[in-house]
Formats: sequence, structure tokens, C-alpha cells
Amino acid sequence: MTIKSRLPLAILACLVCISGVAATADAAAVGAYTTKDTLSFVSAPTLHPPKFTIDVTPGKSKLAPGYFMIANFKDLTSSSPMNGQGGPLILDHEMRPVWVDPAPTNVYTLNLTTQRFGGKPALSWWEGVLNAQGVIQSGEDFVANQQYKTVATLKGADGWTLTFHEFLISGNNAWVTANKFVSGVDLTAFGGPANGTIIDSAVQEYNLKSGALEYTWDAEQHIPLTESVTTAAAKNATSPADAWDAYHINSIDLAGGDEFLVSMRNTWGAYLVNASTNQIVWTLGTQHNDSFTLGPKAAFEWQHDVQLHGTNEVSMFDDACCDLSGVGPLAQPSGPSRGLVLNLNTTAHTATVEAQYLHSPTLDTATQGNTQLLSNGNVLVGWGSSPYLTEYSKSGKALLDAIFPEGPDISYRVYDESWTGTPSYPPSGAGRTQGSKTTIYASWNGATQVAKWEVLGGPSSKRLSKAATVNKGGFETAIALAHGYQLYQVDALDSKGHVLGRSKTFKAVKGKITKPPTGHGY
Repeated sequence: MTIKSRLPLAILACLVCISGVAATADAAAVGAYTTKDTLSFVSAPTLHPPKFTIDVTPGKSKLAPGYFMIANFKDLTSSSPMNGQGGPLILDHEMRPVWVDPAPTNVYTLNLTTQRFGGKPALSWWEGVLNAQGVIQSGEDFVANQQYKTVATLKGADGWTLTFHEFLISGNNAWVTANKFVSGVDLTAFGGPANGTIIDSAVQEYNLKSGALEYTWDAEQHIPLTESVTTAAAKNATSPADAWDAYHINSIDLAGGDEFLVSMRNTWGAYLVNASTNQIVWTLGTQHNDSFTLGPKAAFEWQHDVQLHGTNEVSMFDDACCDLSGVGPLAQPSGPSRGLVLNLNTTAHTATVEAQYLHSPTLDTATQGNTQLLSNGNVLVGWGSSPYLTEYSKSGKALLDAIFPEGPDISYRVYDESWTGTPSYPPSGAGRTQGSKTTIYASWNGATQVAKWEVLGGPSSKRLSKAATVNKGGFETAIALAHGYQLYQVDALDSKGHVLGRSKTFKAVKGKITKPPTGHGY
């Protein structure tokens, strides 16, 4: 299956998501969705996640352990509704949903991943509110525990707005990306006005419990505007709606030793910074005064998700596309997008290609994307505004290639993470009768330890007995019964037969009996 290029829409979407600006936008329509190419469940009728297609059949034994973490959202410039609900979404290796958390229809929800908070596993993601012009009014990071209860939230301080690009928990603190509009900047040397406005970028550290801002590293104070590969001449640049996005911060990696690595999309640069001194230790990929000489095919453009592994290995998503400044026609890609791993020789000051991961057919991803080096040596590439995710062996063989339903759905990043979900709410059950047949449907949104479902039936809630026990299927399991009862209950069992949770009692109703489809996406 091949989805046609969405490059023009993706470029416009980048202006919304990154600069906080769009020519036209309807915030209320951000989360509008259709049930076309989505999944529906008898026992969870309010959930309609998108249905993914798998191009490359997964070799399960070769995939890294864990679940795929996605937060799908709508390309705001598209007039079409999303295919399914947007929001945090956990999928198994068959691309079947494990946890579905529909987002409010007036927000973007991005960057779902796992963290540790208070010494325990947690999930985190970003939500942002936009006005009718597409300007980001606020951004907030959320943390949820294994019971899917929100345990922390974080908003920006001192005029900074938290962006979705990074949220890293370290102890009781969180490191985040943030933007601020700065006015009164002389941009005449860059083709802009004397009283211009830029979008400044920052790495910040907050106390996650109190919300107090403890540290800010401000790009404008440490990276000259001459480093930007975009131009202020794109717009009048005198107001926030026309501000020059000179830096565009899009990732942070805590490198240890009081250092962090930060990526600036619009300088084509990654910067290793000493947080104690605020000084830049080295730069990689910048067009002026780069610390490294790039070897053949090592140059990158408009990169995302730059991560440092040890002291001499850097991974990133090389978009190789595109100048979104708005000057002249839409810029063309300089090459296909790719997952990229570079080896740094800090003595000779060279950077050479260690590995690259290309999609087949090749993709031109205008915005977003990530490259994750997995624990078993595999590499996961999320293709950002190109609606794919691919897991490769270390040698570059595609082990799994999955596709969003064709439509405006996209995702900022995709992760493969270990996760154990133990919902605080009970399982869900529903029953359908058709003629003499009865089928019970069972699901438990977010539960990862369910191995079997047991159906109890009887004349009342106090007189229930075991009617059937079956292995868990996908998100929802259909259980055919030999005969019907007045009342039902479903129990979720672990691999040893222990009861993990019980549904409320329910009655079966007349209706069409359907079986969950087999194969991918359910």
C-alpha cells in the first residue's frame, strides 16, 4: 500500500505545529473524526481508534519487546476529518490497540512515551490549545501512572510556552522545550524589519511537583541569528503572527555529566551544552563554525530527535526537507528522509555515517519524525508527517512497516517501550443475542496482563456461575456461549488464572453478532 505525498499539507502543518501560526484554522475541528478506516468495539462503543495496515509482515521473534507509543493528531490545514479519534494510543506488534485515550476535539495531543516518576513507570504526553487562527495559546505536559490516572501536569512560566518537542523527567524535575515571542529585534541584516519579532527557543528545567522554573538556556543568547538557514524576509516579522522562527528547537537529550544535547531544526545544528556554564561544548551540522567535518552522506538538514549514545554515537531523523520560510515556491527536498546514525571522532573532529535507514519506497518527510535505537539492536523510525512507522534490524532489513489510514492523521514521534498497564477502572462487557445464539464481548482498555477471559452467567448477580473461559484475543474478545443467561459478568484473568478485574453485571441485548476481524489492526 502506498500513500501519495502530502508534502504541501505537511509543510503548512509545520507552520501550525512549530511556529504556532496558520493561515486558516478551526480549533474546534482539530479532533473531528470519521469512523472510516477505524475500529469499533461492542464492549467499548465510545472508542474509535484508527486502523493501521501492515505492509511488511512482522517477524515477531525479531522485533524488540514492548509496545508502540503513538499520539496521532490531525494535519490542521486539511479540510478532512481524522480517521478515528486522536490522542495517546498504545499498540501491540500486530498494530492492535492496547490503550486508547481519545483527546478533546479542540487540542493537539503529541509525543506519548514512557518515563519514570516517583520511582515508578509512567506515561507522558503534551496537549496544546490553538485559537481560530492556529496560534498556540497554551501547551501543557501530562504524566499518568500505570493506573492511567494523571499524577502531574506542567505549564510554562515567565512568558514561555511549553512545546511538544520534548519532555524528560529526571527525578522530581522535568526538562522541556519552550518558545517565546521576542519583539523589538533588528532584523534588517536578515531581510526583515528594524522592529521585528522572532520565536525564541529554550531548554528549561522545572520542578515537576511545584511547577517552579529552575533553569533556562535561551537560544537567542547563545546562538547567533546568522546560524539560521531560514530568513526573516519570509514575512513582515513584526508581530507574533508573522514572527521569524529562526531556531526551532525540537529535541533535548540529557547526556550526563551536567550536559545536554539540543537540536535546532532551522540551523541544521545540534549543540552539546554544559548546563553549569551555559557554554556550547561542540556543534554538529551547523553551517558556520561547526566542530566536526562531515564525511560522505553525513550531512543532514531540518533534522529531528537528535540523541547522543555514549560519547561518540549520534542518532537522528534526517528529514532532508524542507525550507518552510514561505519565500518563493515550496522548497524541494535535498534527498530522501532517513533514520541516521553518525560516529563522532572527537579527536579528529570528524563525523561519519555509521548506519542509515531508508523507507521503500523513499519518503520526503517535511516535518517531524524520530529514530529510536532499541535494546535488542533494532532501530525504529517514525516518519513524522509521512504516515508510516518502520522497525529495522540493525543491518537495515525492514521487519515491520505499518501505515496510518489514508487521511489527515499524522504523528510526531513513535516509540517502542516496555509498559505494564493496570487500570483503576473495571473491565467492560457486553452481550448480543441473535436467534438462539449468544455472544459475549470483553475488553479492558489499557490492561496489559490479561491472558484469559472468564464469562459468568446466571439469573441474578448473586447466582452467577462459570459459563466459558477463553484466551484473550485482541483489544476485544468475542466469546460464543452454548446457551444464554439473564445476567452476565466478565472476569479478566492473568496467566496463572488469578482474577485481575471484574466487570459490572450486564444483560445481553438483541443485535447482530459480529466476530472481531482477524489479522492486523484489531
